Amino acid sequence: MSALRRPRTRARNTLLGVVGAAALVLVTACGSAGDLAGPDGDADSSAPPVRTLPPATGATPTPSPSATPAAAPPPKTGECRKPSTVDAALRVSDDDTAPVACAGATSVTYLVRPMRAAVKSAVTAYDTTRILRSARPYCEKAAARWLGAQTSTLKRSQFGFVVGVPSAAQTAAGADWMRCDLVLSATPARLAALPARTKNALKGKRAGNYMQCVRGDIRRATGTVVCSTRHQWRGVDTVKLAAAKARYPGTKKVQATMRTRCPAGVRRYLDTRGSFDYGYISPSRASWQRGERWGVCFAKTKK
Repeated sequence: MSALRRPRTRARNTLLGVVGAAALVLVTACGSAGDLAGPDGDADSSAPPVRTLPPATGATPTPSPSATPAAAPPPKTGECRKPSTVDAALRVSDDDTAPVACAGATSVTYLVRPMRAAVKSAVTAYDTTRILRSARPYCEKAAARWLGAQTSTLKRSQFGFVVGVPSAAQTAAGADWMRCDLVLSATPARLAALPARTKNALKGKRAGNYMQCVRGDIRRATGTVVCSTRHQWRGVDTVKLAAAKARYPGTKKVQATMRTRCPAGVRRYLDTRGSFDYGYISPSRASWQRGERWGVCFAKTKK
């Protein structure tokens, strides 16, 4: 995936590397599994996505009077927005986007909380990797509660979140809030309009429509789609690979763990004692640096 760039009105920012990349590997299981395909090296050795500012030239500039007013109220739970393509890819939004009508919106705020020091430091540095990594524990836990599911179920769904933080002007004026906005990925490149009701969306009969699926040959797939669309592979189990502060163990070790742990979950889903195909998505180095610690196991379907 080539680098994406977007001009900014407040400051020049650059998106580097592959956003949300993960290694897709097809393996076949018959008793003990053997790895039939997949890279031997790191699936993503590019730099993690960050936003950077030009070097300072003199004193720190003072926000202009035309920036967001200091008295601007913090966001509220239940507000809806439409994140830009780049913000959705970065999973971080520091734009001054006003709420929109929820009909047709692609995000809804489900958590607003004070900004911890680690998040504020990352905001000041315009480092979206650190913002996402620091906010992930709060956003993931709250998203699972909002959707009425365990974190393991959330991680194999197409639901995710975007971290909303104050703009530079708001931060300079003393804003110390952060928000978590729920999003639903229709495809790797497009957010879907959210359902009219997202509360407990992974608890009801329609929960299966929101799970991760893959179209076509999983060895050539570039991402996942919602299972309500045509697909050949369905995410049926998850693997927690490490604690939040664990260092990246390397692609080979991550994939070895997935190959060891996926067969049992897929076999249970298929309810078979015979041989079967399965696939998995494992975090790349870049996504690991952004705090991702879960892998997803896929079963081949007839749909």
